[in-house]
Amino acid sequence: MIVTTTPADRGARPTADRRPAGPRRGFTLFEALLVIMLLGVLTVFLWPDFDVMKRGEQLNESITRTRAAIAMCRAQAMNESRRYCITFKPDGSLFLTRQKDPLLAPEEYVLVGDGWAAHPALLDDVWIEAVQALPQGPPPLDAEEDDELVELLDKIDEPVPLEANFEIFFEPDGTSTSSRWILRETTGHGRKLTLDGRLGRVYVEEVEKLPEEDVRRPTPDDERPELQLVVETVTP
Repeated sequence: MIVTTTPADRGARPTADRRPAGPRRGFTLFEALLVIMLLGVLTVFLWPDFDVMKRGEQLNESITRTRAAIAMCRAQAMNESRRYCITFKPDGSLFLTRQKDPLLAPEEYVLVGDGWAAHPALLDDVWIEAVQALPQGPPPLDAEEDDELVELLDKIDEPVPLEANFEIFFEPDGTSTSSRWILRETTGHGRKLTLDGRLGRVYVEEVEKLPEEDVRRPTPDDERPELQLVVETVTP
Protein backbone atom coordinates (compact mmCIF):
# COMPACT_ATOMS: atom_id res chain seq x y z
CA MET A 1 0.00 0.00 0.00
CA ILE A 2 1.32 3.41 -0.96
CA VAL A 3 0.82 6.25 1.47
CA THR A 4 0.83 9.69 0.04
CA THR A 5 1.13 12.94 1.90
CA THR A 6 -0.03 16.32 0.96
CA PRO A 7 2.11 19.48 1.23
CA ALA A 8 0.04 20.51 4.19
CA ASP A 9 0.88 17.21 5.94
CA ARG A 10 4.63 17.55 5.23
CA GLY A 11 4.78 21.02 6.76
CA ALA A 12 2.96 20.09 9.89
CA ARG A 13 4.97 19.73 13.07
CA PRO A 14 4.11 17.68 16.12
CA THR A 15 2.80 19.75 18.93
CA ALA A 16 3.14 19.13 22.62
CA ASP A 17 0.19 18.08 24.61
CA ARG A 18 -1.04 21.36 26.01
CA ARG A 19 -2.87 20.86 29.22
CA PRO A 20 -4.42 23.62 31.18
CA ALA A 21 -2.04 24.75 33.90
CA GLY A 22 -3.23 24.21 37.39
CA PRO A 23 -3.37 27.02 39.98
CA ARG A 24 0.10 28.05 41.33
CA ARG A 25 0.56 27.85 45.08
CA GLY A 26 2.47 30.75 46.72
CA PHE A 27 3.72 31.37 50.27
CA THR A 28 1.10 31.95 52.88
CA LEU A 29 1.42 34.79 55.37
CA PHE A 30 2.03 32.25 58.13
CA GLU A 31 4.95 30.64 56.23
CA ALA A 32 6.55 34.05 55.53
CA LEU A 33 6.28 35.03 59.20
CA LEU A 34 7.75 31.65 60.21
CA VAL A 35 10.81 32.18 57.98
CA ILE A 36 11.33 35.68 59.36
CA MET A 37 11.09 34.35 62.92
CA LEU A 38 13.64 31.60 62.24
CA LEU A 39 16.07 34.10 60.70
CA GLY A 40 15.70 36.27 63.77
CA VAL A 41 16.48 33.36 66.10
CA LEU A 42 19.56 32.40 64.06
CA THR A 43 20.78 35.99 64.13
CA VAL A 44 20.50 36.10 67.92
CA PHE A 45 22.60 32.95 68.27
CA LEU A 46 25.21 33.79 65.63
CA TRP A 47 25.78 37.49 66.34
CA PRO A 48 28.05 36.96 69.42
CA ASP A 49 30.27 34.70 67.28
CA PHE A 50 30.65 37.48 64.70
CA ASP A 51 31.73 39.82 67.48
CA VAL A 52 34.33 37.36 68.77
CA MET A 53 35.68 36.85 65.26
CA LYS A 54 36.02 40.59 64.80
CA ARG A 55 37.93 40.96 68.05
CA GLY A 56 40.11 37.97 67.19
CA GLU A 57 41.07 39.67 63.94
CA GLN A 58 42.27 42.67 65.95
CA LEU A 59 44.90 40.46 67.59
CA ASN A 60 46.18 39.17 64.24
CA GLU A 61 46.19 42.66 62.74
CA SER A 62 48.08 44.03 65.75
CA ILE A 63 50.73 41.33 65.34
CA THR A 64 51.09 42.21 61.66
CA ARG A 65 51.42 45.91 62.44
CA THR A 66 53.91 45.30 65.25
CA ARG A 67 56.13 43.19 63.01
CA ALA A 68 55.94 45.88 60.32
CA ALA A 69 56.91 48.58 62.85
CA ILE A 70 59.90 46.50 63.97
CA ALA A 71 61.03 45.97 60.37
CA MET A 72 60.67 49.68 59.57
CA CYS A 73 62.52 50.82 62.71
CA ARG A 74 65.39 48.48 61.89
CA ALA A 75 65.53 49.59 58.25
CA GLN A 76 65.30 53.30 59.07
CA ALA A 77 67.98 53.05 61.76
CA MET A 78 70.35 51.53 59.21
CA ASN A 79 69.35 53.98 56.47
CA GLU A 80 69.58 57.14 58.59
CA SER A 81 72.49 56.04 60.82
CA ARG A 82 70.63 56.88 64.00
CA ARG A 83 68.89 54.94 66.73
CA TYR A 84 65.20 54.15 66.63
CA CYS A 85 63.29 52.98 69.68
CA ILE A 86 60.01 51.20 70.42
CA THR A 87 58.83 51.88 73.97
CA PHE A 88 56.37 49.61 75.77
CA LYS A 89 54.39 51.44 78.45
CA PRO A 90 52.90 49.94 81.64
CA ASP A 91 49.40 50.68 80.33
CA GLY A 92 49.98 48.15 77.53
CA SER A 93 50.50 50.63 74.70
CA LEU A 94 53.62 51.45 72.69
CA PHE A 95 55.09 54.37 70.78
CA LEU A 96 58.00 54.95 68.38
CA THR A 97 60.83 57.46 68.75
CA ARG A 98 64.20 58.17 67.16
CA GLN A 99 67.29 60.19 67.97
CA LYS A 100 66.79 63.85 67.19
CA ASP A 101 70.44 64.22 66.22
CA PRO A 102 72.86 61.29 66.69
CA LEU A 103 75.86 63.65 66.87
CA LEU A 104 74.66 66.81 68.60
CA ALA A 105 71.90 65.33 70.79
CA PRO A 106 72.28 61.53 70.94
CA GLU A 107 70.30 61.24 74.18
CA GLU A 108 67.32 63.26 72.94
CA TYR A 109 64.51 61.34 71.25
CA VAL A 110 61.49 62.61 69.33
CA LEU A 111 58.34 60.89 68.12
CA VAL A 112 58.49 59.33 64.68
CA GLY A 113 56.23 61.46 62.51
CA ASP A 114 56.65 59.64 59.20
CA GLY A 115 53.61 58.32 57.35
CA TRP A 116 54.38 54.65 58.03
CA ALA A 117 54.22 55.35 61.78
CA ALA A 118 50.97 57.32 61.65
CA HIS A 119 48.68 54.36 62.39
CA PRO A 120 48.77 52.68 65.84
CA ALA A 121 50.53 49.33 65.97
CA LEU A 122 48.05 47.96 68.51
CA LEU A 123 44.31 48.10 67.89
CA ASP A 124 41.78 49.08 70.55
CA ASP A 125 41.15 45.64 72.08
CA VAL A 126 44.83 44.55 72.17
CA TRP A 127 47.58 45.45 74.63
CA ILE A 128 51.01 44.34 75.84
CA GLU A 129 50.45 42.12 78.85
CA ALA A 130 54.03 41.27 79.84
CA VAL A 131 57.63 41.71 78.67
CA GLN A 132 60.93 39.88 79.19
CA ALA A 133 64.40 41.07 78.14
CA LEU A 134 66.52 38.39 76.47
CA PRO A 135 70.29 37.93 76.43
CA GLN A 136 72.15 39.43 73.50
CA GLY A 137 74.56 37.48 71.32
CA PRO A 138 76.39 37.62 68.00
CA PRO A 139 74.51 36.83 64.76
CA PRO A 140 74.23 33.07 64.11
CA LEU A 141 76.82 31.57 61.79
CA ASP A 142 74.45 28.93 60.45
CA ALA A 143 70.90 27.62 60.81
CA GLU A 144 71.93 24.94 63.32
CA GLU A 145 73.33 27.52 65.72
CA ASP A 146 70.12 29.53 65.35
CA ASP A 147 68.05 26.46 66.30
CA GLU A 148 70.17 26.02 69.41
CA LEU A 149 69.40 29.60 70.41
CA VAL A 150 65.67 28.97 70.04
CA GLU A 151 65.99 25.99 72.40
CA LEU A 152 67.90 28.20 74.85
CA LEU A 153 65.20 30.88 74.74
CA ASP A 154 62.58 28.28 75.65
CA LYS A 155 64.33 27.82 79.01
CA ILE A 156 64.22 31.52 79.91
CA ASP A 157 61.62 32.81 82.35
CA GLU A 158 58.29 33.91 80.94
CA PRO A 159 57.50 37.62 80.43
CA VAL A 160 56.31 39.59 83.46
CA PRO A 161 53.90 42.56 83.73
CA LEU A 162 55.49 45.96 83.17
CA GLU A 163 56.05 48.33 86.06
CA ALA A 164 58.08 50.86 84.06
CA ASN A 165 58.77 51.68 80.43
CA PHE A 166 60.59 49.00 78.45
CA GLU A 167 62.66 50.15 75.47
CA ILE A 168 63.76 48.24 72.38
CA PHE A 169 66.59 50.09 70.65
CA PHE A 170 67.41 49.60 66.97
CA GLU A 171 71.04 50.34 66.13
CA PRO A 172 72.47 51.60 62.80
CA ASP A 173 74.32 48.29 62.41
CA GLY A 174 71.00 46.41 62.16
CA THR A 175 70.94 44.89 65.64
CA SER A 176 68.37 45.59 68.33
CA THR A 177 67.36 44.69 71.86
CA SER A 178 66.34 41.04 72.00
CA SER A 179 63.11 40.66 73.92
CA ARG A 180 59.91 38.70 74.31
CA TRP A 181 56.42 39.96 75.07
CA ILE A 182 52.82 38.80 75.20
CA LEU A 183 49.97 40.49 73.34
CA ARG A 184 46.54 39.93 74.88
CA GLU A 185 43.08 40.86 73.66
CA THR A 186 39.75 41.22 75.42
CA THR A 187 38.45 37.72 74.58
CA GLY A 188 41.40 36.20 76.45
CA HIS A 189 43.38 35.03 73.41
CA GLY A 190 47.07 35.88 73.38
CA ARG A 191 50.27 35.53 71.38
CA LYS A 192 53.89 35.51 72.50
CA LEU A 193 56.29 37.41 70.25
CA THR A 194 60.05 36.87 70.44
CA LEU A 195 62.38 39.37 68.77
CA ASP A 196 65.83 38.06 67.87
CA GLY A 197 67.68 41.36 67.89
CA ARG A 198 70.68 39.97 66.02
CA LEU A 199 68.81 39.54 62.75
CA GLY A 200 65.52 41.31 63.38
CA ARG A 201 63.47 38.10 63.24
CA VAL A 202 60.15 37.93 65.09
CA TYR A 203 58.77 34.54 66.17
CA VAL A 204 55.07 34.22 67.08
CA GLU A 205 53.48 31.47 69.13
CA GLU A 206 50.17 30.97 70.89
CA VAL A 207 49.79 31.25 74.65
CA GLU A 208 47.11 29.83 76.89
CA LYS A 209 43.74 31.50 76.50
CA LEU A 210 42.41 33.21 79.63
CA PRO A 211 38.76 33.11 80.64
CA GLU A 212 37.22 36.47 79.81
CA GLU A 213 36.36 37.06 83.47
CA ASP A 214 40.07 36.74 84.34
CA VAL A 215 41.30 39.18 81.70
CA ARG A 216 42.68 42.33 83.33
CA ARG A 217 43.72 45.23 81.15
CA PRO A 218 46.38 47.59 82.63
CA THR A 219 45.26 50.98 83.90
CA PRO A 220 45.47 53.66 81.18
CA ASP A 221 48.13 56.33 81.58
CA ASP A 222 45.59 59.11 81.98
CA GLU A 223 44.72 57.47 85.30
CA ARG A 224 48.41 57.08 86.27
CA PRO A 225 49.79 60.62 86.17
CA GLU A 226 53.10 59.56 87.68
CA LEU A 227 53.85 57.55 84.53
CA GLN A 228 52.89 60.13 81.92
CA LEU A 229 55.57 60.98 79.36
CA VAL A 230 56.42 64.25 77.68
CA VAL A 231 57.91 63.55 74.26
CA GLU A 232 58.82 66.18 71.71
CA THR A 233 57.07 65.82 68.37
CA VAL A 234 58.87 65.70 65.07
CA THR A 235 59.07 69.00 63.21
CA PRO A 236 58.83 68.84 59.43
